[in-house]
Amino acid sequence: MSRISTRLTDTAAAVLIFVGSLVVLLATTDIGFTRDEGFYFRAASLYVGWFQELWLNFQAGDLAASFTQENIDEHWSYNPEHPVLMKTGFALSHLFFHDFLGVMSPSTAWRFPAMATAAALLSGVYLFARQLAGRLAGAVAVAALLLQPRFFFHAHLACFDVPITAFWFWVCYAYWRSFESKRWGLATGILFGLALSVKLNAFFLPIVLVGHWLLVRWREFDIEFRLEKPTITIPPIPVAFWSMLLFGPLLFYALWPRHWFDTFERVRWYMEFHLQHEHYMVYYFGENLQVPPFPVSYPVVMTLVTVPLVLLVAAGFGAASYFRQSNQWERYKEIWTCFKERRWPQPRPDQDLRGTGLLIAINVIFPIALIASPDTPIFGGTKHWMPAMPFVAILAGIGVVALVRGLRPLAEKLPGGLSGAATSAAAVILAGCVAVPALVATATNHPHGTSYYNELVGSERGAADRQLMRQYWGHSSRHALPWLNEQAPENARIYPHNTIAMAWDAYQQEQLARPDLRSSSMGASDYALYHHQKAFVFQRLPLWDNYDTRAPAYVVEHEGVPLLSVYAREDADALKYPDVWR
Repeated sequence: MSRISTRLTDTAAAVLIFVGSLVVLLATTDIGFTRDEGFYFRAASLYVGWFQELWLNFQAGDLAASFTQENIDEHWSYNPEHPVLMKTGFALSHLFFHDFLGVMSPSTAWRFPAMATAAALLSGVYLFARQLAGRLAGAVAVAALLLQPRFFFHAHLACFDVPITAFWFWVCYAYWRSFESKRWGLATGILFGLALSVKLNAFFLPIVLVGHWLLVRWREFDIEFRLEKPTITIPPIPVAFWSMLLFGPLLFYALWPRHWFDTFERVRWYMEFHLQHEHYMVYYFGENLQVPPFPVSYPVVMTLVTVPLVLLVAAGFGAASYFRQSNQWERYKEIWTCFKERRWPQPRPDQDLRGTGLLIAINVIFPIALIASPDTPIFGGTKHWMPAMPFVAILAGIGVVALVRGLRPLAEKLPGGLSGAATSAAAVILAGCVAVPALVATATNHPHGTSYYNELVGSERGAADRQLMRQYWGHSSRHALPWLNEQAPENARIYPHNTIAMAWDAYQQEQLARPDLRSSSMGASDYALYHHQKAFVFQRLPLWDNYDTRAPAYVVEHEGVPLLSVYAREDADALKYPDVWR
C-alpha cells in the first residue's frame, strides 16, 4: 500500500483532532480514582517537592545539592517499579496548572498529561490512516479508537496504559516513515527512548520492528559457503535501528533519576520485579484465574467482547479488503512455489517495500499474542494489550473506505452529477453506521468504561450473567459519594474497601467527599463500601455479619448490574470491633 502525501490541511486537521479530543476528555473527568492512580498521585507529589527544592537550590547557588544520591533517593524512590516520565509529567502539570495558574483541580492537573498523550495518539492515527486510504479513513479511524468505551475510560487516567499505547504507535509510525526519511529514523530512536521511560511494554518494540524488517527484506540476505572465506550479504540496517540503539538506553537512563546511582542493581531490580510479578484474581466466564497457566484464549475473547461489535466488523472488512487489494494471496502462493523450487522470490514492481500491511498486522497480533502466553499476568484486563487498538482502528477506517469504493460502480450508474453526491452520501452514511453505535456505547457506559461488553455476550447484563469481570481498581466509590455526603451524619466513619487511602484523600482534597468523613476499618465504621468483584467475595459474609444486614442502603449500578453497594449500620453505637483507624 503506497503512501498518500499529506497536505497542510491534513496537518491542520491533526491539530484540530488533538485539541478537540483533549477538550472532550477534559469535559468528561467524572471518573473515580483508581487504585494505581492513588500511588501515582503520591509519587507525583514527591517529585513536585524535588522540583521545588531544585528551584530554591538554584536561587541559593547550590544546584548540586539537588543531585546528590541522598536527595534523589528521598524524592524519586517511591513506586520504583515503573519509569518516571509520565509521573514527572503529572508532577509538573500539577505544579503549573493547579498550584501556579489555578485553572485545574488537583486530579485534573495530575491526569492532564495522560489525556494529552491520548489526544496526540488520535492525531497520529488520523495521519497514518489518511496516508494509507484518505481523509475518510483517517476520520473513521479516530472515531474507532476514541469511541471504544474502555479506551475512552483509560484515556482519562493518570496512569501509563494509554501513554505507552501512544508512544508505541508513534515509534511504529516513525519507523514506517523512516523508510523514506533519515530524520524520521532519528525520531524513531528518540521516541523509543521516551517509550522506555513510560512503561515496560516498550522493551518489546525492537522485536516488533526488527521482526517486521526481516520479514520485509529477507530475500536480500545471501550466504555463500566457501572454504576460503564464507560471505554473508545483508541489506543496509535502517537508520531507525541505530537510532534506537543509541537513544533508547541513553534516554532510559537520563530520564530516571533513581537509576543515576547503583544503576546496574536498580535496573536489575526493575526487570526482576516484572519478571516475577504477582497475579491478581480475574473472573473469566465463572472461572477464577489467579494462578498460571492462564487460558491462551483470554485476550482474544476479551477483545472480541469488549470492543464495539461494529468496529470489529469494520476492522475485519478493512483487513480483508487490504489483503484482496494488494493481491497478497497470489503473492503467498508465489513465495510457496519459490520455496518448493529452492529459489528466492523476486520483488514485484507493485510491491510495497515498506511492508505496510505486515506492519499493521504485526501490531494487531503481537500485543494480544504476548498476553496470550499462559504465564503472562492478565489482571489488568484489556489495558495490557491496548497498543493493538490504534491499528485495529486504522483497519476500521480502511474498511469503510473499501465499502464506499465498492458502492461507487452503483453510484456511477446514476444520471448526471448524482453519482458524486451519491458517493459522498454513502461515505457519510457508512461512517455514521460505524461511529454512531460506538458513540452511543461510550456515552451510555461513561463513567463506568471497564464495565462495557458488546452484543456478543449480551452487553453488561449478559456479561454479568456469564460471570465476567464488571469493574477493576475501586473507582466506582466516587459515585457513592454524593449519597454519603447527603446521608452520613457529621464525623461519620467510612470503610472504603477497595479505595486506597491516597485515593480517599484525593476525594476529600477535591471536595468530592466531605472533609469530616473519616476513613476507617470495617469494624469501626458507620458506613461500608463493597465493590462487586469476585476477588472480594470472601469479605462479603464478614461484612453482612458485622453490619447485621444483607441489604445495602445504596447501590451504584449500570444497566441494572451492581458495581458498588453501600451498607449503613443501623445502630452506630453497636460497633463489633475496637475503633481501629486505617
